[in-house]
Amino acid sequence: MSFRKCSPDSPATPDSSPSSAPSFAGMRVDGLDEELIAAQQQVNAMLAQMPQPDITTPEGLEMLRAMTTPPQAAPVLVPQDITIQAPTGSMRLHVFTPEQPARAVILRIHGGGWAAGTPEDDEAYNDHLARTCQVAVVSPEYQLVPEATIMDQIEDCLAAASWVAAEAASRFGTDKLLIGGISAGGHLAAAVALRLRDQEDPAFAMLKGLLLDCGAYDLSFTPSARRADDNTPVLPRSSLDGLAALGLPGLDDAERRHPSLSPLYADLHGMPPALFTVGDLDPLRDDSVFLASLWQLAGNNADLDVWPHAAHAFTNMGAPIAGIALTRTTDWINAAL
Repeated sequence: MSFRKCSPDSPATPDSSPSSAPSFAGMRVDGLDEELIAAQQQVNAMLAQMPQPDITTPEGLEMLRAMTTPPQAAPVLVPQDITIQAPTGSMRLHVFTPEQPARAVILRIHGGGWAAGTPEDDEAYNDHLARTCQVAVVSPEYQLVPEATIMDQIEDCLAAASWVAAEAASRFGTDKLLIGGISAGGHLAAAVALRLRDQEDPAFAMLKGLLLDCGAYDLSFTPSARRADDNTPVLPRSSLDGLAALGLPGLDDAERRHPSLSPLYADLHGMPPALFTVGDLDPLRDDSVFLASLWQLAGNNADLDVWPHAAHAFTNMGAPIAGIALTRTTDWINAAL
């Protein structure tokens, strides 16, 4: 199967200047500079040495939460915090607003394996999106597992989407919405978009695209996840098993595959265009490959970028290839708008 591709206007960011532009003609991104690949491989070697806490223990979970915030530059824009009501109580939204009138609002959901992370983990990334694409970026501080379940998190993010839809025109001056996220946030973004469609929520009519970065779309695990072991960088098999157990207590594989939890098993008809981003070393690679294929088979537009030599969540870890992937994302957003 071939995937429709948008050719980026500018292949590199100031942080990375490859001698040749990457190719988006197929699902695997080609044409990356050899020096850039070598630098990425050095980063991968360091990632392989990262500690892998046992997240099923209180000590391991605390260590995971301490590890999730990446080193990053301070934002240029000044974010604002807004508190809204979610089904389970109050929830903080972390908001970047561009200096010029917003062309759209992006509801962007942070990662952390459902068990860790805050909106500030994506501070530099969201600031860059707001300034480069002239969009407002809203990031919800949803509840974490095991204090909540993944089902609770979906409800939290649905409340954030409803708030954005109600406030977009008056607060941001736009009626356009995109939803995205990374890792667990990618999963939550896809699940929320499907719920908005199924509930005929007004937010769905505003939805112009999805930005799905290395999400888990089959919570019973795709083949690449099942092949992961404890030598897999960033997201080893023990972490996959532990995170799923924390977020879906008591559910067997069949129950984890329910379409409300695992977007791979949902009816995908009538969904907006989506950009799927994933590294080829990511144990969740097949989640993106399979869902992008089914997205297109259902009659929707799907762009799939499988980045070579890239581990899980590489776009948010300052990895050498991340700058080019970010430019690809901003070009995709600008084209969608």
